Amino acid sequence: MKYGDLIQFEPIESVVQLRDADEATAARQLVQTYVISDEMAEKLVNLVVPQLQFEQPMDNKGLLVVGNYGTGKSHLLSAISALAENGDLLTCLNNMRVATAMGKISGRFKVVRAEIGATTMSLRDIIVAEIEEHMADMGVSYSFPSADKVPNNKRAFEEMMTAFHEVYPDQGLLLVLDELLDYLRTRKDQELILDLNFLREIGEVCKDLRFRFIAGVQEAIFDSPRFGFVGQEFLRVIRARFEQVHIAKTDIKFVVAERLLRKTADQQVKIREYLTPFSKFYGHMNERMDEFVRLFPVHPDYIDTFERVTAVEKREVLKTVSLAMKKLMDQEVPENWPGVIAYDSYWTILRENPSFRAIPDIKAVIDCSQVLESRIQQVFTRPAYRSMALRIIHALSVNRLTTGDIYAPLGATTVELRDGLCLFQPGIEELGGDPADDLLSQVETVLREIHKTVSGQFISVNPENRQYYLDLKKTEDFDALIEKRAESLDLSQLDRYYYEALKRVMECTDQTYRTGYNIWQREIEWVERKAMRQGYLFFGSANERSTAIPPRDFYLYFIQPFDPPHFTDEKKPDELFLRLTNTDDEFRSSLRNYAAALDLTSTASGHAKSTYDSKASHFLRDLVQWLQKNMTNALEVTYQGRTKSMNDWAKGRSIREFSPSSPHERINFRDMVYTIASICLSTHFQNQAPEYPHFSVLITGKSRPLVAQDALRAIAGPNRTKQAIAVLDALELLDGDRLDPYQSRYAKHILSLLKMKGQGQVINRSEVIQDILGVEYLAPENFRLEPEWAVVVLAALVYSGEVVLSIPSKKLSATELTQLAGISIDELVQFKHIERPKDWNVPALKALFELLGLPPGFVQQITMGNDEPVQQLQKDITATVEQVVLVQQSLQGGLFFWGRNLLPEDEAEMIRTKLSATKNFLESLQAYTTTGKLKNFRYDAPEVSAHRDGLASLAEIKALEDLIADLGPTASYLSTAEAVLPASHEWIEKMKTTRNEVLASISDPAKRSIPNFRQQTQFKLRELKRSYLLSYLFMHSKARLGVNEDKRKVQLMGDDRLKKLQTLSHIDLMPRQQLLDFRKRLEDLKSCASLIEQELEASPVCPHCNFRPGGEAPAAPAATILDQLDNELDNLVDNWAQTLLSNLEDPTIKEDLSLLKPEPRKKIDDFIRTRALPDDLNQNFIQALKDILSGLTKVSIKIGDLQDALLAGGSPATPEEIRKRFEEYLDRLTKGKEPGKVRIVLE
Repeated sequence: MKYGDLIQFEPIESVVQLRDADEATAARQLVQTYVISDEMAEKLVNLVVPQLQFEQPMDNKGLLVVGNYGTGKSHLLSAISALAENGDLLTCLNNMRVATAMGKISGRFKVVRAEIGATTMSLRDIIVAEIEEHMADMGVSYSFPSADKVPNNKRAFEEMMTAFHEVYPDQGLLLVLDELLDYLRTRKDQELILDLNFLREIGEVCKDLRFRFIAGVQEAIFDSPRFGFVGQEFLRVIRARFEQVHIAKTDIKFVVAERLLRKTADQQVKIREYLTPFSKFYGHMNERMDEFVRLFPVHPDYIDTFERVTAVEKREVLKTVSLAMKKLMDQEVPENWPGVIAYDSYWTILRENPSFRAIPDIKAVIDCSQVLESRIQQVFTRPAYRSMALRIIHALSVNRLTTGDIYAPLGATTVELRDGLCLFQPGIEELGGDPADDLLSQVETVLREIHKTVSGQFISVNPENRQYYLDLKKTEDFDALIEKRAESLDLSQLDRYYYEALKRVMECTDQTYRTGYNIWQREIEWVERKAMRQGYLFFGSANERSTAIPPRDFYLYFIQPFDPPHFTDEKKPDELFLRLTNTDDEFRSSLRNYAAALDLTSTASGHAKSTYDSKASHFLRDLVQWLQKNMTNALEVTYQGRTKSMNDWAKGRSIREFSPSSPHERINFRDMVYTIASICLSTHFQNQAPEYPHFSVLITGKSRPLVAQDALRAIAGPNRTKQAIAVLDALELLDGDRLDPYQSRYAKHILSLLKMKGQGQVINRSEVIQDILGVEYLAPENFRLEPEWAVVVLAALVYSGEVVLSIPSKKLSATELTQLAGISIDELVQFKHIERPKDWNVPALKALFELLGLPPGFVQQITMGNDEPVQQLQKDITATVEQVVLVQQSLQGGLFFWGRNLLPEDEAEMIRTKLSATKNFLESLQAYTTTGKLKNFRYDAPEVSAHRDGLASLAEIKALEDLIADLGPTASYLSTAEAVLPASHEWIEKMKTTRNEVLASISDPAKRSIPNFRQQTQFKLRELKRSYLLSYLFMHSKARLGVNEDKRKVQLMGDDRLKKLQTLSHIDLMPRQQLLDFRKRLEDLKSCASLIEQELEASPVCPHCNFRPGGEAPAAPAATILDQLDNELDNLVDNWAQTLLSNLEDPTIKEDLSLLKPEPRKKIDDFIRTRALPDDLNQNFIQALKDILSGLTKVSIKIGDLQDALLAGGSPATPEEIRKRFEEYLDRLTKGKEPGKVRIVLE
């Protein structure tokens, strides 16, 4: 079976040129042969057609077709332009959906096609010349103005399209340009900016004209690094005027499958049967079988890889595949390996094309690949695998050109090589294991043989991702050189490089403590006390101990494992020794290679230096991983003569409890070392400082100043953080939540030092904080307390009033606690001395307690250290200050009662002054929150007593506010009531008299302070309110209809008489206004029978009908008006009937009665005869009246208009003048009307 038997091969012999579409036959062929994938159909329907059409308004833009050389870009441009020019070509399209969409543009354009070659002309000159030439051939005459004569080109395009539409009024003009990017790349920077600006203008004119533009480019212009210099904002503006149509890999694969390698259903079945036995050898062939079948014999990854070979610009994928297939068509399909064309075959094309060698990157890869091929051909030790080895070399060569940077450590894994090339070795199926794994092992074996054959030259593997790649710089076998150097290293060198690895795992990235020595200052946790101890970490022996000054709490030594120095272990309780003893070949090999690589790095240069350095990093990583993995058994720890492994030292202990690592993290090497050291040194720390505090949170040397500052803030204020509480509790300064330094052993120690001093003497800092060989502590023999903790204890004693802390330029007593907490801990640690505070100010304190109404006996309790009276004092101070603030706010707006401000401005200002002084005084007292602070009370007794007036004013204003609050609601009610009643009502006068009396009394401090004043005034106001209730209820009952009257009103609204009038009102002659007035007066009668006295107690106006006597005109009682309306209704009916009769008896009207039909005539005659309206005023009767009276002309006269007419000549007037005015008014109203038929109706 040959390849030709499985494929309907249609070769691509030549490259499509855009101008081919100018010829009709070629255009038809181009449309017929263009294969459209679903993805491309989507782009054509939803992007290309909408942008080209001009029937529907939208923001049309220019189009850029983006595709590499040979991807069908020019073919697509030709097909689109041919369809736009010739509507008959729609039937040639092989995609119905696209054909339907293309109907919107097909045949609607004249097309200008142009390809830009090698030229120095500007883009504007090229396009203008092409348009002018083609338009001349179309019979359109237009010349663009020269570029130096126009500020922009939009007007020129508008004029050009105007000339075009004179010849082709219904057509658009489409400009298609190919190879635009090649041209732009040749332009100088300044020229390019002008070209891009012109391109932007072309995109913009597409919006408003029937001019359209499409260009073909190899890559997205706006992403090209060539144009980056113009700035992203400039490119963004241009990009906004263009849409991009990308030819994707899926589009290319579709063309390959559907045109180049088309297959019948029977051929597809045969290919599937052929490939299926091989699929088990590859990772994803089964899942991708449909793709393998469609593209057979081309491997699907061939096109993907081909597209990534960016180093080759004009690579023409379709033509390349076509040429490869042409050679295969007569060849037999192999039976014992999968006969697919993989991307390694592309290497032959690259290597044999002499033009490619002119490209430096490709030449470098070809040279490297040829060296490798030559070695494989000549000295490959496994000839059976030579074919696979060469394919791998070719694949890695192609892959090298896909990474952008040919020196990047990127390539392909063994799995990717197996699957991407469909590598195969006959006989592999007989191994009996998993077929894919067996083949993978075979590929790995071949790669090792390649590496061995070329002595590691040019082939490398990236340890991070296990990708093999061509390493163009690897001209030497660095691994062999490292192995050779490793054999000659002495033991001292191994120790030195072991320490380098140790630096990594012990995280010693900071500076050493002493220059020239591997010594670092470190901390170890004293787990039982949750505190860190300071000490030293040595990479070396105890011989170097003397170099670490000052002495610290511990010394850790990592002894040299290969060439240890001689020293004596004196079994000191603060020394711990760590030795690496249990190593293996893996560790020793990694260490030697690491040492050798670093040693070679020191003498190498250039690429070799960076290579050795890179390899050293990998060896170091292996060392670190080994130490991390084997630390518990590889290290021996010696403490006070006892040697054990880490595991043995940790027996019976929870390592996780001692380790700083979080529960979900693996304990690393450094933490493990420090944890074991903490276990060993715990007893030493206890003996060294037996009375050191027990903290509940871990305190480090770095956090100690911060936490101490936090504790100072907690002493000075009410807010305490968790850390602050932990410190105060550890220093024994808390009794529950209360600060009580008298139980603290550390505070007692300081107080004992004070007792040894005479009155007025101070204790200097050096007597509190002692220097032990350069390290300072409080009581180093038993407390060993750091200076920061000593300051916290001193602050607690300042709080309690026991000491005053003196620092440079100020003294800090209990009243300055807030200031103390704001000073940095570093400054406080350097305090000068401490001293006792002064004695109690008992008289002033008694005056203070008496001022606030508290027992003066509380002062005695305070002097004995009792804080409860202080808390009560602060509570009363706070409450009083709040009252003062509220009263001050009230005074600001005035104290108003019944519309009057009760305090004159001068009196209010005097009270405000007193209250302000008292408030300031009380606020100053809020600092004295402890007995210690009150010991420094700064006021004397007279100063305290001076504020009695202020508190008296406070009490007076409070009493007045209470009085206003009590009487205010009633006064407010009465004020509203005043507005409800008519101004002439007798109650109004009574209310004003009472108001004046009450305001006069309440404004007089002497009168309002009389006992029972409030009750007497309240009685007056209630009596006045009662009087209002009675008056309102009486007027309400008169002005509103009761239950029975409301029923009568409803009946009258539905009365038959009213209905008759309503029916008659349809006759034009009737005085409808009388009926409307009657209805309004009836409807205006309001009903309300729901009001009760309790509701009026709450509000002075009826909540149901909102009756306000002062707002309604005086009138008869509502019930009386209802009676009058009832009687008036009879009169209205009679009057209207008489009006009708009078008009019907008019001689003119009588003559017309004979014109009526018999039945209506009878009803009219009966009405005239009986002189009474019939009971049933049906439609026939009304219509008869309307017909018979239609000859009359109604003239309505409004009373107001009549009055204006009679007074038009002035007043008074004679009877003759009035008569004349009236007659003139009537003449105006009846002018043009027949007088005998005019009927005047007064409205």
